[in-house]
Amino acid sequence: MTPRRRIWSELLPLEVVRAPGTLALLRRYALELSIAVRPATAAGLPDLAAACADAGVAVAVWPMIADEDGRWASAGNAAAFDAFVARLLDALDARRLAAAEVVFDLEPPIEAVRRALAGGRGALDLLGGGPRGAPRWDEAQRAYAELAGAVHARGVATSAAIVPLVLADGPARGWEQLLGTPVSAPPWGRVGAMLYTSLFEGYSRGALGREDALALLAWGCRAAARRFGPKAGASLGAVGKGALGDEPVYRSVAELREDVAAAEGAGVSDLSLFDLGGVLARPPAEAWLEAFVAPPEARSPRDTLRARGVVAAAALVGRAAGYARRLTSP
Repeated sequence: MTPRRRIWSELLPLEVVRAPGTLALLRRYALELSIAVRPATAAGLPDLAAACADAGVAVAVWPMIADEDGRWASAGNAAAFDAFVARLLDALDARRLAAAEVVFDLEPPIEAVRRALAGGRGALDLLGGGPRGAPRWDEAQRAYAELAGAVHARGVATSAAIVPLVLADGPARGWEQLLGTPVSAPPWGRVGAMLYTSLFEGYSRGALGREDALALLAWGCRAAARRFGPKAGASLGAVGKGALGDEPVYRSVAELREDVAAAEGAGVSDLSLFDLGGVLARPPAEAWLEAFVAPPEARSPRDTLRARGVVAAAALVGRAAGYARRLTSP
């Protein structure tokens, strides 16, 4: 499979992203840009898309709604996402511009994620299956399937960015329902797992080391390739911080190079890097991008007991949640 390389840009102002020097860097390394667009920055999207078209850089729209509405796409905010995606694509149509893709970042609401990462009650709340009053699961799946279909009808591709826990799901799809992330039903054109080794290691608070994180990356790529076939992709990182503000980051360019080799060795060549802001903030940017795009020597990281334990525990929770939902569904 031909390697494909994309780069996320979440927090950089759009005028920085569309600066000639930034776009020249992306074109030099043949990177596709996935640009986060919030309600407050939506007006700048057409100008960015026009600049990308002039520079020969493909641009994917990465919509994010207000934090109070969850920020990321999830079961409880399909209507708000539908309206925002339509607004963004209509604005591009009005300028005779087009996005190469719309990216649906399927994650629980951002405040729920913040509470879960803090531990204790927040993690238990997340495992409780979402807030009361959330739409029925089948309704949420149908809503996102219709939204993906509407985007495709405009001639625009779709992709879904997914939480790695979903890869541990069996047929019952327990993690999808626990997290409120409709992965299976919508006809996504591509599905990329967020396999950030720096986050695996850093958020574990010392429970996992670098080798454990590499083993989890390789497991996630193999699981994604089995489940999604040629649609499978992976996101690597993190080079810089994102919306949560406390994301652990790579210690060196060498860690990114190892991650690319591990992903390729596990059969996934469609890779995204998080993110452009971190690359520009930790010069030289060329060192990061060269490590990301250069043909790696594919390697298979050593499996570890801790990584196997994480995967087994995740699979057990997913199965239990899925079957519990079946028993309690009307």
